[in-house]
Amino acid sequence: MSELEVVRKEIEEIDREILALISRRVNLAEKVLESKRINGTSINDRTQNEVVINRAVSAATELNLDVGFVKNIFDILIRMSIERQEELSGKGNFP
Repeated sequence: MSELEVVRKEIEEIDREILALISRRVNLAEKVLESKRINGTSINDRTQNEVVINRAVSAATELNLDVGFVKNIFDILIRMSIERQEELSGKGNFP
């Protein structure tokens, strides 16, 4: 196996880990939705969304990552969570 193939294999493993973490994150939507129902919070909690984005931007800065790309990734993760919560409440399009 060439060095490039070895590195690509490592990237593939990391990609699988990332996808597993995304799945875990999206699957927490049911617990989040239950808490939001109890607290009377809307599904799209813009204040919390901002907290998540700010936390990600701070971590990206510390890790010397492109803040714009990281912000885009977390915007997508937040949208996935919102969509999952809407689906669980009977309003969404999530498969």
